[in-house]
Amino acid sequence: MKEKKVKTSVLDYEVLKEIISPDNVLEMAEGIAFAEVRYLIGYIGSRMQKMYADLYDDMVRRNEPNHVFSDSYDLVQECALFLCEHCGKRLSDVIGHTKKGKKITVQIACIRKMNKLINRRTSDCYRCISVEELIPACQPSIEINEEITHDYTLYDKIVESLNLTENMKIALECRISGLSYPEISRNLERAQSTVIEYFTKMRQRYTAIYSMY
Repeated sequence: MKEKKVKTSVLDYEVLKEIISPDNVLEMAEGIAFAEVRYLIGYIGSRMQKMYADLYDDMVRRNEPNHVFSDSYDLVQECALFLCEHCGKRLSDVIGHTKKGKKITVQIACIRKMNKLINRRTSDCYRCISVEELIPACQPSIEINEEITHDYTLYDKIVESLNLTENMKIALECRISGLSYPEISRNLERAQSTVIEYFTKMRQRYTAIYSMY
């Protein structure tokens, strides 16, 4: 008997054309999150590959009673919470404009919100260094059970004091994650000169506020 192929939301993007509703919001969120993570692999690399693999596994196995979701599925939940605020609309509906008059759709706004979490997660990974790489091979390894908590209080306070635009905040998070200026410009769909201007303004504001300390 021929094995029946299992259809999963990973491969079904038709739902993205529908009106947002409580019945399809989770499937929409999975489709948007999965597509965005796959897209970012080309810019962030191996850090996104693991997130992509974990997310795929979560989406395929989410109905299994004993499945434990990975941290990557937080992206879907973040996306779903945002979409719930726009029930009755379509992803292509315009909900705002940039300062230059460019349209911001529900989908674009959702992706930008989700990218903040992606950048935070990948920047954590980028700053982590394996203890094994620091210990010479001739020395015995020692297991240390230590829970590391990342405190972003000071970082968030400084960013807030700079009064950055939404695009400038995303550009900063992308830079912390290790992305180059060309990669950030493609991610934001802005010219590279505009991205450079963002960082010039950020440096000027930081210097003006904190140079006295």
